[in-house]
Amino acid sequence: MTTEATPTTPAELFLSAPVDHLSNLPWPFPEDLEQFTYSVNVEPARIPRRTRGGEWGRHLVDLGGAEYPAIMAERRRILDADPSRVRIRPGMEIACWDLLLYYLRDLAISYPEVMHLDEHGDGRFHWRNDLLGTDQEFVLDDPSSLPYGPMEFLAREVPDDLLLVTERDGHLYFDAGIVTFAAAWSVSFDVGMDMYEIHAPVPRMLREGIVARAEQFLRRLPADQVYRRVNWTLSASDSHKLDVSLEELPEWAGDVPGMVADGDFARARLRIELEHFVRLPMSGAVTFNIRTFMASLEDVKRIPEWAEQLATVIETLGEDIAAYKGFLDYRDNVVAYLRGQ
Repeated sequence: MTTEATPTTPAELFLSAPVDHLSNLPWPFPEDLEQFTYSVNVEPARIPRRTRGGEWGRHLVDLGGAEYPAIMAERRRILDADPSRVRIRPGMEIACWDLLLYYLRDLAISYPEVMHLDEHGDGRFHWRNDLLGTDQEFVLDDPSSLPYGPMEFLAREVPDDLLLVTERDGHLYFDAGIVTFAAAWSVSFDVGMDMYEIHAPVPRMLREGIVARAEQFLRRLPADQVYRRVNWTLSASDSHKLDVSLEELPEWAGDVPGMVADGDFARARLRIELEHFVRLPMSGAVTFNIRTFMASLEDVKRIPEWAEQLATVIETLGEDIAAYKGFLDYRDNVVAYLRGQ
C-alpha cells in the first residue's frame, strides 16, 4: 500500500491547490450592468477585485494556480512547432530586454516563494522559476546568454500573450508580439499595423471614436502606473482550448458547429481576456499583454447571478457585435441554457 507524499515545498504546495475556474475569473461586468457596450474600460492594475467566485487582479501576472505548468507546456509546444508565432520588427531589441526585465522583477516580487531574480550588477542576472524548473543566468543585452531571444524567453515563463506597441508619426504601431492563444486572429498578419488597422473589423470601434480614445490613453500612459481592462466573448471552441488562432483554424473550426448540432450548450466557453498596459522604463515602449481565462457555461451556472447577467448581456447585444463575436446564430440557445429553460 502506497500513500501520496504530502506537499512540503512552496512549489509543491502551489501546484497541489485545487483548481476552480471561477475563483480567479476576471468577471467582465459590473454587478448592475444589463447591456454591454464597447468602451475604453481601463482601470489601475495590481488592485485585487472580489467577485462572487473569488478574487482576481492582485498581481500583474496571474499564473493560473495548479494549471500553470499545463498552460506553459501548451505554449512551449506551440512555440516549438510554429516559429511564426514570434514576430519582432527591427529596432525592437531594447524594448524586448526592457519587457523581460520588467516582468521577471515583477514575478519575483509577486511570487517570492517560487520565483527568484538575483541581480549581480554589471548587467548580470540569475532567474529561477521553481514551478517550471527554470534556472538561467543571463547578461542584459547579450542574446547569447539566453536560449531564446529575451521576449521569447519571457513568453516561455508567463501565460500572457506579449505585445509591444511603439509610437511613430503620432500613431501607435504593433511592432513586436509573441502570441500563442489568439482568438481568431494571427500575430503574423497584425504585426506592423497601427491600432486603427487592427481594430477596423470590430463593429463601432472606429465610428464611435473608441480606438481614438484608446490610442490617446496609451500615448499618455505614465511610466509609474500600470493599467488593465477586461474583454470577453464566447470561445470559438467548446473545449478548454486557449489557442483558437487563425494558424490553428483547421483544429477548431468544427468545434462550435458540433456543439450546436449536439444541442449541448453547457460546453460553450466564456472566454475572458485580461489586458495589461505598461510603459516600460528603459525603452518607453508600451505593452498590450493579454492573459486568457476560460470557464464553461456549466461552470458559470454555479453562480446564478452570473448566469442571469450573462444571459441578459448576450440577449441584448447588438446583432453586429454578436455576429463579430461569432455567436449570433446560436445566442438564443445560450440564453435559454443560462436561464435553465
